[in-house]
Amino acid sequence: MLPLCKFYRYLIYRLYHFKDDTPIANTILTLGVVHFFICAAMFSVLLEYTQIKFCTSKNEAVVFAIVWLIVHYFLFYDKGKWESYNEEFKDENPKQRRRGLILVLSYLIGSIVVCFVVWGFLIYYKSVQADL
Repeated sequence: MLPLCKFYRYLIYRLYHFKDDTPIANTILTLGVVHFFICAAMFSVLLEYTQIKFCTSKNEAVVFAIVWLIVHYFLFYDKGKWESYNEEFKDENPKQRRRGLILVLSYLIGSIVVCFVVWGFLIYYKSVQADL
């Protein structure tokens, strides 16, 4: 597997240390949800311009979500690598920590906001096409 870029290593580090209750679940679920929104937005655009059918029922969507999270677990969880991320970023000073937190939150929130903007444009596009 390809090595992750520094930002993604930091993202995993920060998510892992966000709360100490269930750090693995927090990290995998957060990455899974953000990546799901990004892929859902891309699929929405693709489905708008093609005749491909994807997740046409709730059962298919639930199975897809479960498989999605399982795949994320196997792709991203590697205790050895996560320990090396901890070593890489453990000496950050408060200024770096605050900047890193802002970047991580910007990525997480921004990704989901961009997805909703894409969906808004698709809805607008459909309404304009319906009026023609």
